[in-house]
Amino acid sequence: MDMSALLTKLALFVIVILIGMIGAKKNILKPEFNRGLTWLVINVFLVASIFSSVLSMDASTLSAKEFGVIMLLLWVTYLLTYLISWIIVHVLPVSKERAPQLELLMSSVNTLFVTLPVVETIYGAKGAFIVALGCIPFNVILFTYGVARLRGSTEGGFRLKDILSTPLLATLAATLVFLLRVPVPDAVKGILSSISAATVPLSMLLVGSSLGNIKLSKAIRDKSMLLLVAERFLLAPVIMYFVMKLICSDPMLRNIMVITAATPSAIIVTALSLQSGKDGEYSSEGILLTTLLSMITLPLTVYLIM
Repeated sequence: MDMSALLTKLALFVIVILIGMIGAKKNILKPEFNRGLTWLVINVFLVASIFSSVLSMDASTLSAKEFGVIMLLLWVTYLLTYLISWIIVHVLPVSKERAPQLELLMSSVNTLFVTLPVVETIYGAKGAFIVALGCIPFNVILFTYGVARLRGSTEGGFRLKDILSTPLLATLAATLVFLLRVPVPDAVKGILSSISAATVPLSMLLVGSSLGNIKLSKAIRDKSMLLLVAERFLLAPVIMYFVMKLICSDPMLRNIMVITAATPSAIIVTALSLQSGKDGEYSSEGILLTTLLSMITLPLTVYLIM
């Protein structure tokens, strides 16, 4: 595969984050901007990305059995990342204040914005389709357990409106459209594709603007960030590799799950942290740090497993 194409995609992510940081430093991007952009990313642009990624795939080439195997592996992958993260934050000395965000930074991977383009570069449309289906377990777990974890037991834990979040409903609706072979006009697909194209830059801009005057050196000195890096780029992919070796005989599926486990932290963790009333600074530090390091670790992971 062309490693330069993979590095170019990752470099683009970092560049837009840096643009957001500069905008915040110059007081162009203010807290009011962050709140408004958070709402738009979660309720508009991410929804368009979910529908666009699913509708762009050809359902006729996938049998019911293959679909079932893929979904099973995806659920195993995402549940395993959450299990690993839960064990780490409950066994190792992590402050109660930072534990929820750290756990989500460890378990919520950047599926749509990093995993999908990376896998598409390697395996083409079929690989991208498999990653797109990962929206289902990703959103179900994130917008139920993940949101409840951020809110904490003192704020009610699980709430119906969290479970029935816009991205989760969009994921379920897009899956039904896919499974039932519902015809969607090309014009609608084009509109969704155009809107979803703004998701990555706007999300990265949100991360950058949330960082403001934060220095990367501060994140590097934070011991909990060292835990995050170790889990995201070493522990999770290694465990996933051996688990998939046991339960999956298809090299492509196995490699996609390992790449997913080796992906940097999801951008949306910052948006959800802000939405839950928490400071987005800590999660933004983790996202920036893991995204920067992934420019080295992801190509290395791909090289080792291919």
